[in-house]
Amino acid sequence: MNAEPTVTVAIPVLNEEAHIDACLDAVAAQTYAGIIEVLLVDGGSTDATREIVAGRPGVRLLENPRRMQAAALNIALDQANGDVFVRVDGHCVIAPDYVAQCIEALELTGAAMVGGAMTPVAEMSLQRGIASAMASKLGAGPARFHSGGTSGRVDTVYLGAYPTMLAREVGGYAEDVGVNEDAEFAIRMRERGAVWFDETIRSTYVPRSSVRGVARQFYRYGRSRAATIRKHPASIAGRQLAAPLLVLGLLSPRRRVVAGAYAAAVVAGCARAVRKDFAAGAAMAAVIPTMHLSWGVGFLRGLVPLPRRSLR
Repeated sequence: MNAEPTVTVAIPVLNEEAHIDACLDAVAAQTYAGIIEVLLVDGGSTDATREIVAGRPGVRLLENPRRMQAAALNIALDQANGDVFVRVDGHCVIAPDYVAQCIEALELTGAAMVGGAMTPVAEMSLQRGIASAMASKLGAGPARFHSGGTSGRVDTVYLGAYPTMLAREVGGYAEDVGVNEDAEFAIRMRERGAVWFDETIRSTYVPRSSVRGVARQFYRYGRSRAATIRKHPASIAGRQLAAPLLVLGLLSPRRRVVAGAYAAAVVAGCARAVRKDFAAGAAMAAVIPTMHLSWGVGFLRGLVPLPRRSLR
């Protein structure tokens, strides 16, 4: 990379009117001077997202007729002029030094891709419970971008920043793995260097606000992860079998034993959260099984090859 790499910030969006102002304000407030463009790739928003963006100087609006996030990122990669490609989501707010820390981490580690933790910001008790479930190892698993931790090599990161040319060389984002495009992309990037979690790369995001929304989200995650495993069989990790095995156990003759043991684990895992914030902790106890069962059912369903459009 150059002495001071230029940066393209890419933001795929669809109906983000509630959050896009805060997102773009954070991008505009970056301390790094080498940001040369902000590409916002819209998948056909029907709310006020496009009107809000139209009044923003320095933001270029691109069209994503396929609507898929992976397709949006590939459109941005094709148009990007920066040495480094920094991905941002429309419902997240990056810290003022976010881009600067991404550049520093890339240069100091020589990694192929870097990223940081996703910190949820919630107000209502249900949303706080969802945020706690997402951040807990019991809920979303041990990935450092969910639960935090010290800097180091990881399998994948939240959002991600990487050299633009390297991303093009590995083929960009796969459009046949549903919403698991980040993890699948990281698999191919790891062949070219480390994927690095850096604790100084900070951002916040707004989690789902309903249990139904979480169920739909994790069902899609499960199906999409199965699609990735079909494509990269060696990428499967033992922990990813826990949720599908739970679903199978609950359908087996020993379902009462399985349900009892699982319920005890959830209660124990949520006890501290309940003591700290009863309403949010109780919500967390309801959300975690929703996450696991939805992901497990989605994963089992996703083992059967399906048309691309059914993974969205």
